[in-house]
Amino acid sequence: MSELNRIFSDLNVYYVPHLQWVDVEEWLYGEEAEDDVLRQRGQKFWSLTMCKQEIGHQETQLQFLRDLSGVIRSMRDENQASYSNTHDNWANIIGISPANAYLSYIYSLVSLVIPPEHVQQAAPQVMNENLNLQLSLNAVSTYLLTLTIPGAKSYGIFDEDVIEQVLKIFRLLELNGNKSVRANTVWMFFLTICDDLKVVFRYVHFKEHLKPRDRIIRCLMEVLYMNFKVGYQNSCAPALHSKCFELFGEIANEHNGDVYETLHLIMRQTFPMHVYTDSPHSIGAGRRGGAMQSGEHISDWFIQLIDKYPDILIRILHFYIECVVSNPIKAWKSNDEKVAIGYAAKYDRILFAKCNKSCADFVLDAVKADDAVGIQTRALDLIEKILMQQSEVEWSIFRYDVSKVPREVPLLREVMRCLNDRTFTVRRKACQVLILALKQGSPLTTKILDESIRFVQFEDADVESLPEPSAEQNELRFEKPGIVQYAFSFEGHEELEPEVKNVPQTVYQRFLAADNGLARTAGIALLERLVLVNPLIIYNTNFVRETSLLAVDRLASVRKSALDTIETLLEAYSNCFALICVYCRIWACLMSDEDAALQKQALMSFDRMVLRNIQPLEYSNEAKHFMPWRIISTLLMTQPRAYLQERFAILLERETIVTPRLVNVIISHLSTSMATDAWGLLLLLSSRITNNMDALIGIFNGLSSYNMKSNQFLALQLIIGCLRNFSKPALNQLFQRLLNALSTGSIWLGIISSAVNLINQIHHLSASQAPSMAPETPDWQLCLLEDLTEGILNSAKNFQDEHTRLQCLLGAYTEIIVMLPQEVDNRIVGIVFKYLQECTKLSESEFDTDNERMINWMIVIAGRLCLRENHLANSVSKLYRVILTKNDRPQIINTTLIALNDLGKKHPSILESNFQVILSKLHSKFAMTRVRTFRCVKDVILSGNIKLKGPILISMLAGLVDESAEVAREADAFFIRYKRLYNKMLFDHCLKECPFDLNGQAYLRGVRTDANYKSPLKGPEMAKSRRLLYNHIMSSVDENTLLLYFGQLKLLAEKTRDNAFVSNPGALTVVQDMLFIMRRICFRTKGKGKEKSTPGEGDINDEGEDEPMEAPAPAPKPAAGEAPAPRGRGRKADNSEEPLKQLERCLRYVEETYRNLKSAMSSDFRHTFDSFCRALAMRFPNYIEFAQPAKFWQKYRSAKTPKGGKKKRRRLDEDAEDESEEDQQSDSDSDNEMPLERHKSTPAGSRMAQRKTSCDMLVTELIFQPPDW
Repeated sequence: MSELNRIFSDLNVYYVPHLQWVDVEEWLYGEEAEDDVLRQRGQKFWSLTMCKQEIGHQETQLQFLRDLSGVIRSMRDENQASYSNTHDNWANIIGISPANAYLSYIYSLVSLVIPPEHVQQAAPQVMNENLNLQLSLNAVSTYLLTLTIPGAKSYGIFDEDVIEQVLKIFRLLELNGNKSVRANTVWMFFLTICDDLKVVFRYVHFKEHLKPRDRIIRCLMEVLYMNFKVGYQNSCAPALHSKCFELFGEIANEHNGDVYETLHLIMRQTFPMHVYTDSPHSIGAGRRGGAMQSGEHISDWFIQLIDKYPDILIRILHFYIECVVSNPIKAWKSNDEKVAIGYAAKYDRILFAKCNKSCADFVLDAVKADDAVGIQTRALDLIEKILMQQSEVEWSIFRYDVSKVPREVPLLREVMRCLNDRTFTVRRKACQVLILALKQGSPLTTKILDESIRFVQFEDADVESLPEPSAEQNELRFEKPGIVQYAFSFEGHEELEPEVKNVPQTVYQRFLAADNGLARTAGIALLERLVLVNPLIIYNTNFVRETSLLAVDRLASVRKSALDTIETLLEAYSNCFALICVYCRIWACLMSDEDAALQKQALMSFDRMVLRNIQPLEYSNEAKHFMPWRIISTLLMTQPRAYLQERFAILLERETIVTPRLVNVIISHLSTSMATDAWGLLLLLSSRITNNMDALIGIFNGLSSYNMKSNQFLALQLIIGCLRNFSKPALNQLFQRLLNALSTGSIWLGIISSAVNLINQIHHLSASQAPSMAPETPDWQLCLLEDLTEGILNSAKNFQDEHTRLQCLLGAYTEIIVMLPQEVDNRIVGIVFKYLQECTKLSESEFDTDNERMINWMIVIAGRLCLRENHLANSVSKLYRVILTKNDRPQIINTTLIALNDLGKKHPSILESNFQVILSKLHSKFAMTRVRTFRCVKDVILSGNIKLKGPILISMLAGLVDESAEVAREADAFFIRYKRLYNKMLFDHCLKECPFDLNGQAYLRGVRTDANYKSPLKGPEMAKSRRLLYNHIMSSVDENTLLLYFGQLKLLAEKTRDNAFVSNPGALTVVQDMLFIMRRICFRTKGKGKEKSTPGEGDINDEGEDEPMEAPAPAPKPAAGEAPAPRGRGRKADNSEEPLKQLERCLRYVEETYRNLKSAMSSDFRHTFDSFCRALAMRFPNYIEFAQPAKFWQKYRSAKTPKGGKKKRRRLDEDAEDESEEDQQSDSDSDNEMPLERHKSTPAGSRMAQRKTSCDMLVTELIFQPPDW
């Protein structure tokens, strides 16, 4: 008898004859019954021989099971040299160990540790739990191994239901999830069970028994998921984790079922496992999970199988990739999806390397999915992962099947196209993908992007070009690079070139111009990466203009990002003038930002970019060492110095960035070519300077009176700011020098005021330290006044030779006289008046540069001298009036207006008497004169001295359509402020009155006007300008007020009944203007009040996604005088019912007006009337349907276009923009145009180019003026 037969014979002793395993199953899992019946079933189970709790019998059984398992394992050992299967067959064993008895024996032992509740209740009081556990575990191993004995299926040993019961033993793993001795025993034995299962799947074919195979797979899955979710619960858990994957390898063989179906099943069941990135942590060991180890995740197992089943794995892994992108698990969070997509990229990389198969085609199709934003974003996520992983086909032969065009090329092309997707979510995701590809892309991706961006020729229209100043001595700067010649090192670059070329413009239009703050932030980040690759984007695109606008963005996060980006670029391209200009624009705004944190950010940025880069001249050997001086010079050129000083004084109060060493280094540059910038920087930092500054007196004395004028001015301002940092001897020396210069007239005009102020400050400092204060007037003022008076009289006698000295003496005289309680010397007034009178006799052609400079100065002096006394003020105002009437030279007119305005502040009657002359300058041929005149008139009106009505109102309105952009912006800002302060309803009234007043027909509405005044917008040749003005007015009037304008139809009918009115050409122009307004109202109110659908996932208009929760900046001035946008998204009350009823009543006047005008209508007039009627029919079809007379309206009813939704487009650039009904009905190109839009660099027709913020809304007036070098 063989060893196998002997053990079965010994084990047979514990069999229960005639017991079927189904009987045991009935006792354990039978139908529900009463408690007595259940107790009897339990007692029957425990009465079985193999289940009795007798230690001796149990230990004997345990030994038999171990022996049996050991014998079979030795027979199945792969290292077994040879083996005779004479006795290894159930045909020889079945007589010793009948199938039913053996199965019932195994079934019972396995159930010892997993009995149902009623069986547990019926158990003996004394239970050998440890022996029961050992018996159950060994019974499982024994049964599994006996399945490998040939004939197991033929003789009924292989039973799927018994296997089902055996697999319930896996519950023990969950029940023993701790580090106890029992738990360790269980987990360790399961390592053996897994080894036994490997033997089973190697010897037993499961192809026709898929149910138990799938159940085993399920049990193994539960082990894996438990480890990932809970962690490794003891030292055996990692080994068991690995055993599960080994078992999968045995299962995935053809004799255990179709390999594809098997792997498909495993993939489906492990699909949720692809959200785990970390290795399971070890419970109790204090070890964190950390990165996933090799072979610890199912993905590693699938990858290993590629060498064995390449074709099948291609299908399986592509199935996974497609599911992750198009149909992920709904319960997954966003981060889970990203992890799963990471595994998809991992699979794709291996498939591409080993099999030359990629998911690129599928991903490209997925990105184009219509109305499926989720699919698009997940596809972009996958593209992002692919672009970050280096991969290439690892074939040494069959290379002809490998594409020469890198797969990254079409992927990058599609990402760039997605930047212009109709959905914000997709655009933002594409932007993030491109940023990561530029920052962390694979070497191949980086090379493709780098070459594509560097070699493409960027060409934007209307690029703001900044004239660069000449380089200072020895200055190192970043020069504009030349065009790089094409030298692509990869195939397919022609596919990318058009897309790359459009990227900057797309960023400007679709990101920086977006309403969503997240979009703007993403666009800034992408633009930064692009410029770091190719600095030509700064020069050849609208970079300067677009990034400068970010200075006034309504979100603090966007403003901060803009500053950070420019800082980063300046670090890369030190002393790049274009970047310095943008930096100064943004930085200057942030210095007074409403967010205190941003103010500090700006100050720290100044410290990093300017102060820390300042080095002594001998150590200045890099471009970044010269950059601080270029930044300072640009700031002083473009920003009000007083504003900069004030902000520095406030922000430096609690900072310690200004040190004595830094100040000394800056002072060392006062003798270099950067002297002006050094003086300016010292002035800005003056509030925190603690050094002794006596050395500056010597440097200042060395400055020539007529050289380095700006340095003199800055030096005086600096000394005033740091007066207490100087010693008394130094101040005394400076006092005497300035006093002498003033009394002799040997001083530059521009610093007279500062010099007098400094002398006065030194005097007060001295007086404050004296023992007692002298109440009388300081002697130096009286002495200086006498010297100046004598000098002026003497110089006037020798005017031709001493006119320059005379200017200085007069300037000093006007500064001193206001400090003293003395009247102006009439002799001096007479000299100034006489000069002005002589100049008024000259014609414009007789003025040269010197004459013009002199008369400008005399105009200013005359105003200062006459400011105190009323009679003198009236006298000089007459001179000013003559100058304004006879002269139109911009500088002279501007100076006169400023002087007259200053006089008017103290003597309002002067402005009233001269206002008509001032107003006439609004129509000067010089834009500068018109701007200055407008500012003067604006100040007068806003102060309340002059009423805004009649000719004044018409002239101011004409400013809105002025050819000069600056005049138009001034007019816009004026009306916004006026409406806010005085009359919110101004434009409501203008809409009704302007058609009459602008055409010089105010009398037709019963208003008397000045007969000498002619409207600047009168006549057919000004029709376009009037229409621009009407559009501007309507843009700031609410819808109900616009609809009420249709009440003018009644007025038209009444007026046109008068033949005199009809025969008046000017009156017909009024009618045409009114018809234009009403037609535009039809389009301006079109579509409002309709039901609004909830935007879906794929809607185009998703710009309104919530922005970051932060305090927005104060809303910028609304463009074109419009009211500020209301906050919130609440539904407005519908107040349009009353205006619409009025419209319905007034429609009958349309036909009457037409009938009255028919005889006088020209072809153009008839076209205007027909266009108006068609607009009414399209906007109010329900009213026109029943309007009377029906015969008149019939032809307009038939002109209505059928309603139909436009086909959605995935990309805004896939088709040209459809023309709207409004455009189709336009009479001219001015119908839709707004006045201020004409002055923008981007054509108004491009809707995406229109910005809600503009340069005109920056905090400082001069911030966008390029430096005048």
